[in-house]
Amino acid sequence: MDHSLPPETRLVESELCAIFGLGRTRLRQVLQRLAHERVVTLMRNRGATVAKPSIAEARDVFAARRVIESNLVETFIKSATRKDMKQLHEHLAREEDAWRNHDRRAMIKLSGEFHLLLAEAAGNSILLQLLRDLVSRSSLIIAAYQAPGAAPCPPDAHRHLTASLERRERGAIKLMVHHLQHVFDDLMLEDLKAVLGNRQ
Repeated sequence: MDHSLPPETRLVESELCAIFGLGRTRLRQVLQRLAHERVVTLMRNRGATVAKPSIAEARDVFAARRVIESNLVETFIKSATRKDMKQLHEHLAREEDAWRNHDRRAMIKLSGEFHLLLAEAAGNSILLQLLRDLVSRSSLIIAAYQAPGAAPCPPDAHRHLTASLERRERGAIKLMVHHLQHVFDDLMLEDLKAVLGNRQ
């Protein structure tokens, strides 16, 4: 989630067992679950690697997020409590601290958690479960396709969205869609061959 292990990093079973104090049987169960969640790729006789989503998967993941999170924002506007808003503000403060401290790993982790916090407050456990999967995969997509040296998403987008949610504005739905589209548009998803081929 925080990009400490880039896509296609080989996951050596003996090292993971030593790090986490697990036996091989338990570790393989964990890797199977992560493979089911499409965060890890298991290859017969070759072990496991951190998954690298395809360009098509990247498009599908962000399309799904736009649909799901539009619904969650709409629900949040109708049902959010003062406690929910307080939690969002406290989370924003943590995001801004990470940004000020140039803590890239914390910025990435907190950015994803903002969306999950909003989903939790919306109260739909099925959509929350789906979004957890999509946020994990989004993090891998960003790690694989973000331009080298590009900064993670600044907390401004989440701050504007939170302000709109606090005012119970339906415009918050549009803000969420634009935010997710902006993250997607910043990815380098063009096929290099197709781009350069058009110049010939």
